[in-house]
Order: sequence, then structure tokens, then C-alpha cells
Amino acid sequence: MIRKYSAYTFIFAMLFATACSTLNVRHVDTKGEMPKSDGVYYSLPKTGISVEVTVNKTHKIKGPYSIYADKYLGISNVITANSVSYSLGDIKLNSYSIPDPDQYYFVESTKGCFKKQPLLLELTEAGLVSSINKSSEIKSVINPETPSVDAIEELNEPTGQFSVNSNIAESFDTIIEKVNLDTITIEKKVLKKILVEKTLEQKAKEAADFIMRVKQSAFDLISGLSEVNYTKESFEYMNEQLKKSETEYLNLFTGITIKQQLKYHFTYVPESAKNSITLPLFRFSEKEGVADTTSNKGESVYLSINGSGNTNSISSFIDKKTNIKKKAHGLYYRIPDNGKVSIAYNNKEKADANILINQYGVVTELPYDKNIKLLFYPNSGTIKSVEIK
Repeated sequence: MIRKYSAYTFIFAMLFATACSTLNVRHVDTKGEMPKSDGVYYSLPKTGISVEVTVNKTHKIKGPYSIYADKYLGISNVITANSVSYSLGDIKLNSYSIPDPDQYYFVESTKGCFKKQPLLLELTEAGLVSSINKSSEIKSVINPETPSVDAIEELNEPTGQFSVNSNIAESFDTIIEKVNLDTITIEKKVLKKILVEKTLEQKAKEAADFIMRVKQSAFDLISGLSEVNYTKESFEYMNEQLKKSETEYLNLFTGITIKQQLKYHFTYVPESAKNSITLPLFRFSEKEGVADTTSNKGESVYLSINGSGNTNSISSFIDKKTNIKKKAHGLYYRIPDNGKVSIAYNNKEKADANILINQYGVVTELPYDKNIKLLFYPNSGTIKSVEIK
């Protein structure tokens, strides 16, 4: 079994001994001036939406003797034409976190600040902050890799033997020969045997007769008319083989249906500036299945994301605070907002979920103090716990 380690289980710790009671954190951008001292970078996460779509594919194949099913077997509900159709199955909505390229920060350490007061900053492998001045105690979790396997169910597929007996039949032609003996003409009849290919109806009749014989054999076996004391294992095996033969030859009249499940994966990362958005994710047709959004086949399947706006009041409060000029900034963290994510097809909602979307929320800062211990949720960048000594 293939195994992989979760990206969030590798912790990287940085320890600074500092004589300063405060810490300066800079937002990394191209316009800001370059820091003159050393330090460490960390990032805040942003949320991506993952959509897993299951499509059911149904392939119907008509039997070679389908037109004689009613005549010889009395079966009218058979597949009369080959066809392929698709239908939408389960749709699963999930979220994942990636570093936000617009939310990288530099923890600056100035000269002379490396003596007494320690700063323990734990980061994940992706550079997301995990804890400050406290061990996050995140243990390594080994997750088995589960490959996406298409589940295929084949119903009553024939073995390919379409005729019970030989495809060649004997035919007799009567040939009349005239023989002249003096003034007398004698007609002589000669029978000539030739081999001809059986017609489709002849082969269908043979298959139908074989089905009847198999049914009779199964009845004799179950009713005990065979007068043989079979063991349980022999009885079950013989009965199973008779049913298998009957099914295979019935398929020559009724046709077969092959069902298959296809998995499709789509991802989308919302922009922080747009709290509500609707966009085509893919196109779907019952005849063609899933197609790209640029295709003209089928109808569009839409992804909609609507932010709740729960953090609007926090955003207004933070905007008022930012008007106060600061010489130094503390550690930045995120407060995510809730969003409703839904999938719609033909004006009908096929799936929905409430998901925390980091970039729909706000980013704020917490003044650093050596006596404060913080734990963060690495997936959202928000504070999990605060401990003040």
C-alpha cells in the first residue's frame, strides 16, 4: 500500500533569544522597503474549493437475436439499439489550504535583540504559522493513499458463442437429369447434398431451444428427477453453471447493459475581492458526458460561492484602528468568513456545503509579548488558543 505524509505534520521551529519585549512584523510586498536585519518568513493560508463529480455511464448493447425474442421466447422488453448515456451522480464539495501569495510576512529581528527573551515560532512545511511560544504537539499522521478507482459493473456479458451448433447446415437439392435412349426420354432424379450457412433466424431458434433445454435440466436437478444423490457442493456447482448458461444465451436476445462510474475532479480558488461569484465549472450532456466549458455540447454546470459577510463588522473596526500610526507591528493572523458553496445544473441545485473561506475574512495583528503562548489552525491561519502567563 502506498503511503504519504500529511504536509501539515512536518513542523519547523525557529528559536530566537531576544532582549526586546516587542517584535516587528512586515508585510512582504514589492513596494515596501527592504529590511536591514535578518528574520524569518511565514505565510497565511487561502482556501481552495475542491469538487469531485461522479458520472454514471450506461452502455447498452443489443443482442444479435433481439428481433426474434418475442417470437421464440415471448420476451418483448429487450434492447433494440446500441446506445451510450450519461447521468450526474454524487457531487462532493471540500476545501483545501494553500499559502496565500498576497499574505507573506517577515518577522524582523533587530541587532542586539538576541539575549534573554525567547521566541518560539513553529511553521508547517508550507510555511504556515502553527504556534508561537508553545509546542503545537502535532503528531505525524500517516494516511494511506487511496487511488480513485472507477467502479465497473458488467451485467450479463455474453461469452461470444452466438450459436449452439455449427454455423453450417446440410441442404439437399433435387436435380432432374434427362436421358435419351433412342426415341425414349427418361427423367432421372438425383439428390445432391450441399452445405449452406444458417440464417439468423435458424440460429436464434437453436439458441431458444437450448435455453428451454437448460431450464428443463435445472428443473430436473432441483426437483430431484435426475435420481442421483449429489453432494451439496456438486448440486450448487451444477445449478450455478445451468443458471450461467441460461443467462448467457438469454443475453443474445435481451442484450446487455454495462454500467461504469467515472470520477472527475475540479478545483477553484476564490479571489478575496469577490465575496459572491457564479461561474461555469464544466459542461454536461446526457449523450456526451462531461466536456470543457469551451465546448458547445450540453449545458453548463455552475459553481456558486456566496460569502456570509459575518466579519464585516470586524473589518470596519480594524480599518479604524489602522488609522493610528504604529512604529512596529505584531504577528498577523486570519479570521476566516463562512461561505455557501453550491453546484447547479439545469437550474437545480445538485450539491451544497458551508465552507470557511480564509480570503473572505479579515487579516489583523496581535502585539507580540513573550508571556503570550498561541496555537493556530494551520488550515485557516486563525487563533486556536491563547495562554497568558
